[in-house]
Amino acid sequence: MAYLIRESNQNDNNIIHDFNKELESHGFNFSLPVPISKNLNTNNFILKNSFILIENKIAVRAGYTLKCQWFKVNNELLQIGYYYNPVTAGLFNKKYNICGVLLLHDAQKKNTNLFCLGMGGYSEALPKLLKGMNWNLQIIPFFFKVCHPRTFLNNIRYLKKTKLKSFIIMLAANSGLGWLCLKFFFLIISLFYIRFKKEPYIVVEEIEVFDQDLSSVWENAKQYSSFIAVRNCEYLKTLYSDKRFIKLKFFDNNKIVGWSVSLCTQLDDHKQFGYMRLGSIVDCLSLKGYEKSIISKTSEMLKKKGVDLIVSNQSHIFWKNALKTNSFINGPSNFIFASSKVLSDKLMSNIKSRDHIHLTRGDGDGPINL
Repeated sequence: MAYLIRESNQNDNNIIHDFNKELESHGFNFSLPVPISKNLNTNNFILKNSFILIENKIAVRAGYTLKCQWFKVNNELLQIGYYYNPVTAGLFNKKYNICGVLLLHDAQKKNTNLFCLGMGGYSEALPKLLKGMNWNLQIIPFFFKVCHPRTFLNNIRYLKKTKLKSFIIMLAANSGLGWLCLKFFFLIISLFYIRFKKEPYIVVEEIEVFDQDLSSVWENAKQYSSFIAVRNCEYLKTLYSDKRFIKLKFFDNNKIVGWSVSLCTQLDDHKQFGYMRLGSIVDCLSLKGYEKSIISKTSEMLKKKGVDLIVSNQSHIFWKNALKTNSFINGPSNFIFASSKVLSDKLMSNIKSRDHIHLTRGDGDGPINL
């Protein structure tokens, strides 16, 4: 058999459709992207290309997507590759198990500075492969805050993995005891993190499009991160053009001090959160010292929209502390950051690097399923 990996184009639509139908017939609910007229290419800010692995020039057996984007890595700007959506026929035919390795090798030839994000936990196939190929893997913390305890208890499926747990949660929800316990718990958390230092009074403005003046936040904040995607005005307009994103900018004495992007989503039989109205803080950046206020104001806005639960994935120490001081709880996370050997060596050259990596749900392929 002869394998060839190349970029997909519109002439490949039929063979990609055939591969996707084969995946569906074996019970898999994901697929390779079908090429469209042009790829995402905005003034070379972000480049996204899809590749397919073809057997004997006639049949697709695998594929992946590579997104290249500018990142600040320590003190230099580099174009970093994000490797995602690798799908192979090895999922249903062991004959093609080698395809996953071939895809990853191909991506690393195109860009040695690669990373993956998300992936569903260490037990999944891709993290296992990356670990075996000497990549560095670490969890991006997950934080949550309950706004409506009864709705939360009725819908949270993570806590209902056994009949006994499900019965206890149902009893707590219907008796009112769960509401009381959760309220008391979050009160204790807020008292534990109480600070008597006066917080800055910031003004919030909801916007439709990111303004040029928001680039000043990026220029000021980037010095505190060892690894962060460029977040100037041009990038933000590209990444968050969808109208469903709630975009906020924040002022202190008429000076722009930060921004946030969030979502408010009515879920429908979600595998973890059931039918909750979910608020998610997708992305954020600010001048140093304003993180707590921005999380607080963003949370207030989401509460006004009636969310039952607010969640966020944050890796940077400033934002992790901001969430904790706003009574967010650090919960179990399956959101993994994996970096190639070359990229890992760059990041680990700075001993403080790990705490100052800035990754959110806005990185990688975006806020999927939130």
